[in-house]
Amino acid sequence: MLKQLVALFFLLSLLVSCSYFEKKSERTPIQEVDTIVDFSTVDAFPLFPNCKDIPSRSKQRICFQLEMSQYIYASLKQFKLNAKEMVNDTVLVKLRINILGKTSLSSIQISKETKELLPNFDSLIKVSLQSLPTLQPAIKRNMPVVTEFMLPIILKN
Repeated sequence: MLKQLVALFFLLSLLVSCSYFEKKSERTPIQEVDTIVDFSTVDAFPLFPNCKDIPSRSKQRICFQLEMSQYIYASLKQFKLNAKEMVNDTVLVKLRINILGKTSLSSIQISKETKELLPNFDSLIKVSLQSLPTLQPAIKRNMPVVTEFMLPIILKN
């Protein structure tokens, strides 16, 4: 009788633990979320008003770089840069475009010799940036983001 009770107990526990009797629940597939964000690139570059209609992303970038260079160089040509000695240097200007499209100066990398020959060069750059139009800011994941880039300015006389 003991063997029958053990066998019956074993069969009952087998039936109760079987997943066959469980109610099958509908499982929704887990939606994958992309949590890795590449902060070194943007989906759309900052744009000047006349670069908006260009369909290609690479051509928009070229248009932006050309327009920015033309604005800065045209503004600097208005000022007379007088140096007592020969100047042949490249100045790296780091510009920042905020989420509202306003451009500001982040930093200037200028050699000591050029700084001595042209002491007010950084203030001329700041004045040049004030005349820039408001840009369309860079876009990352459909949101405007702050961007920074380097603009090399070649000084020769």
